[in-house]
Amino acid sequence: MIARKYRLKRWKVNKLIKRPESKKIGLFIVKTFPNKTPYHKWALTLSRKFAKKAVDRVRKRRQIYESIRLIQKEKEEKENVQYYDVALIPLKQILSKDYDTIHQNILDIFTYLDKLNS
Repeated sequence: MIARKYRLKRWKVNKLIKRPESKKIGLFIVKTFPNKTPYHKWALTLSRKFAKKAVDRVRKRRQIYESIRLIQKEKEEKENVQYYDVALIPLKQILSKDYDTIHQNILDIFTYLDKLNS
């Protein structure tokens, strides 16, 4: 699980999900909005439509958050860079994927966020 300071509040998640702009990156639909903190803030939505069993939803949530935590730990915070509130909506195909594939997709999302700054 990622630290609380890196997670979005529920009301911000609802506001972000309603935004029409989105980008499909690998196994995720990504919605972003600029924030004023010196780091990215994350939200992950997994509904019952995604997987009927709570065990499956929680397993994937933990894998995704762990991948985010590890990558964000590696990246150092830079000044004069725009950071974002990011909402991730995984696609159903992620249920059959292993952790390495998920980790690679999260790396692609970080690359996408870096490109938004340039």
